[in-house]
This record gives sequence, C-alpha cells and structure tokens, in this order.
Amino acid sequence: MATTTKPKARGPRKLAKPKPLKSINPRTGELVREIPTTPVAEVPLVVERARKMAPEWAGIGVEGRARMLGEVRHRIYERLDDIIEVVSTETGKSRQEVLMFEIFSSLNLLSYMAHIAPKALQPERVGRIMGPLIFGTKSRVEWRPYGVVGAITPWNYPLTNCLLAFTGALLAGNTVVCKPSEVTPASGELVGELFDVLPPSVFTIIQGGGDVGAALVDTPCDKISFIGSPPTGRKIMEAAAKHLTPTVMELGGQDAAIVCEDADIEVSSSGIAWGSFYNAGQTCCSIERVFVHEAIADRFEERLLEKVSRIKQDESGIRMGPLTFGRQLETVDRQVQDAIDKGARVLAGGPDAGRKNTKGSLWYAPTILADVTGEMDVVREESFGPVVTITRVQDDDEAVRRVNEDGVNLTASIWTKDKRKANRIFQQVNAGVLAANEHGALPAMGWAPWGGTGESGFGRLNGVYGIREFAVPTHHAESLMPGQRKMYWFPYDEAHDQVMRGMSAVYAARGWSEKLNGVKDTVQGYLKTYRSRL
Repeated sequence: MATTTKPKARGPRKLAKPKPLKSINPRTGELVREIPTTPVAEVPLVVERARKMAPEWAGIGVEGRARMLGEVRHRIYERLDDIIEVVSTETGKSRQEVLMFEIFSSLNLLSYMAHIAPKALQPERVGRIMGPLIFGTKSRVEWRPYGVVGAITPWNYPLTNCLLAFTGALLAGNTVVCKPSEVTPASGELVGELFDVLPPSVFTIIQGGGDVGAALVDTPCDKISFIGSPPTGRKIMEAAAKHLTPTVMELGGQDAAIVCEDADIEVSSSGIAWGSFYNAGQTCCSIERVFVHEAIADRFEERLLEKVSRIKQDESGIRMGPLTFGRQLETVDRQVQDAIDKGARVLAGGPDAGRKNTKGSLWYAPTILADVTGEMDVVREESFGPVVTITRVQDDDEAVRRVNEDGVNLTASIWTKDKRKANRIFQQVNAGVLAANEHGALPAMGWAPWGGTGESGFGRLNGVYGIREFAVPTHHAESLMPGQRKMYWFPYDEAHDQVMRGMSAVYAARGWSEKLNGVKDTVQGYLKTYRSRL
C-alpha cells in the first residue's frame, strides 16, 4: 500500500532582501563599500510619513524653513573634507572639482535660494483696478506647496544635482523623498546625513535602482523633479501621467558653442577646452558640438589642441578624471569608433590614447573629432563624456542653423566680442540657457532659472522660478461689498445687458466717441442693477 507524506505547513512567505548597492572607485575599479537598498515595499510608507509631515513643515513659514536649511550649509562646511573624499572616490572627479562644483556650488545655491525665498513666495496683489471696477473684488495670489515632492537625481554631480532638484521644493514648503542614483550610493547616503538636521520625514533618502524610482513615482507623490536622460524622463512621465502628477525635467543635451569670426581665440579656446572636458564631459551642459567660423578655424583648432594636450589623467595641476559609470564608457567608445569608421578625423585623443584601463577602471582620453556627419552616432546622440566635435561654418547663420538642426541644446554659448551680435544670435538659438563668452558654470548660478526646452526638458530650477516651480499659485478673491448681490448674478435683465454692452464698447470700440458712450451705458446700467439687487 502506497503511503503519502503530508506536506509541511509553511508560514508567510518572506520577501527576499534586496541586494546592496555597490560603491565603486572608477579610477581603479575597486569596490569601496556596499550601501543598503531600500525595499520597494517600504517606499509608499516613506512617502506617507512625508505626507503627514508636510502640513507641519509648511506651517513653519518660509523664513523658518530658510533658517533650517542654513543649518545644512553649516554641516556641509563642517564636513567639507569628508565630502571631498567620498564624492571624489566614488565619481572619479578631481578633489578640486568636488570642492568647486559640488561643495561651493551647493553652498551658493542654498545661501541664495534661502535669501530670495521669502520674496519669491510673498503674496501678490493682482487686478488692482479691474477687479474692483468690474467684479467688485480685490485679488491676491498666494503660493501653496504641492505636498510631497519626489526627486530622482543623477550620478554625475551627486551632491549639487540633488540640491538643484529639491532645494526650491523644500523652501516652498514641500517635504521631499529623494532617490539618488544607484551608481553613486555612498554620495547619496552622505546627502541624507547632511539633511538630517531637518525635522524627521521632511527630507528622506531612499536607495535603489529603477524599481525603487518607479515605486516613488507610482506611490504617487504630488510632484516629481527629475534630472537625467530623455529615455528615463519619458518613462517617468508615462508613469506620472497615470496619477496626473506634474513633473519638472532637466534632460541634458548635446550643447553647442558658436565661435564667431571676431571671437577672442585665446579666451574661446580656453573656455571651450574647459567647457568640453571638466568632469570628463559628464555634465548636462558640457560642450559636445563646436561650430567655428572658417576664417579663424585653423588658429582656433591649433590653440584648442595645444590646451587640451595639457589635460592630464594623473595628479598634476590640469587634470581630468575617469568616467564614473561603466555604461557611459561603452557609449563613448562606441560613438567614437563609429565616427572613425564613417570617416571622422581624430584631432586629439581617441580609443588608443590616454591612460589604459585595468581591473574595471573607466579612463578615456579627452577626444576631439572633425569631419563628422549626420549619420554618425556621435552627432545623433548625447555623448555625456570627454568627446567634442568641431565643424567649420561659412557664417553665423549657418552656425545657428546647424546648432538648431543637428542636436538638442540644454544650453548654448556664443563666443564674440560684439554684444549686439551675441544678443541677435541669442534670439535665434533654441536652448533653455544662453551665454556669451561663457559656458558650463551656469547651473551653479542660483539666482537664475535653469532648465531646457523641447527634448532637453521643461520647468525651471534655481532662482525665483525654481522656488515657484514647486508651489501652486492660488487666487484669493474677496468681495469689497459682501452685503450686495453681484450685477452678473440672476436675474439677467435689461440693466445687465446695458452694462455688458457698455463694457464691450469700452474694451473693443474703434473710436473714442463710441468708447465714451460705452462708459456712460456701463455706469447707468450699474446704477440700475445696484437698485434692483439691493
């Protein structure tokens, strides 16, 4: 007789613990440490705690919030060397670039934004004349926070871009849940430590990959702030659309520089060398395309190549670190090889130049390409690495056309000694941010709006606009005569028609005589409605 074994009773199934994130040193490929991942199931709980805290944080008032963010500034300064060590080790950028574009930029951003926030959020009187005259009301606009803002931030500037994404949100009275990039988890953990001077659940870091970010968007939050690539931005928008969650997106680009015939060659070549290769070209506004007037192209290229030849991948004074992310190295290598295969000339750098990679390091030499064409990947795609193309043009009009047609611009720069020419070209270039004889430092300018246009993004960060981006303008209207019924209420009678016809004449009649008759009809009609509606 066959026997059967009764299956053992099982308890509730335990969810697998998520794998920790790895912090890698891109200079060497070595594992620095592992950072715990936030379980996806915890994300809604984190957002709920932030939502419960939101009214209290908003109730502190903008001056109180600005003071508390001042404590974050103090903490950044007190941990300056610690931040340099963590961010430099994890991103590969030089210690000087961490000090300049992570620490100082963050301090400048926090300081200026806190300074302007009270004025940016001050109630504003609107319709001072027409409101009382037509509707018998006075109006003001007040700024209300959304509630919980979800911030999803990139790896290229793990401190600065975090603050860029959510400082305006905190000052506007929102609580924030931030998912930093899984590529730089140690830096993300550090951001959480810097902001833990704020009350609990005002600011929370969650760590993880795309599944954690997707959970943050889908929980949902009340607004999403994203800095990253267009493909990821599209996915976030699709997910946010299910909940009608508004978003602000900074999506980078293939930023261009126009070098005019009258440009200062020494200044422009220095500025473009730096604007192309600082942080190994891993900046949303790095120069990827240079359009130089053919009359000065030889001299410009000569000076640019000489200056780029002095950029070292070691510990000398003028240095460039490795790429931060392995996938980005693959992208850059593929684009450059594709360009070479299709006829591009390598003026500097290239696949065989520079420091060699061993054991997972991510070095790539600063590379300049010429004779590029529209079918090359380096022209059709963002590189986000140490690669720049140079194209000779016959005049400024051709340069503008190529800038607009051949790529997407988050920013663009014009190099010329003629201010009027720069302003004329500004009006023709499609970009969110424009500069003359400058490129690359603009996101660090906390007083000015930062953001793209078209596929380089929408919405604004930084400055007054970057604070109001995270607040809802709410119209508050108050009747000046609360004891009187309004002229435009029921019943619709002869007096009502007389007022409306008279006002229409005031707004739209061609002649002054007809307008004056309109004023007379309006006043007479008002008097009739006043008597009939008392």
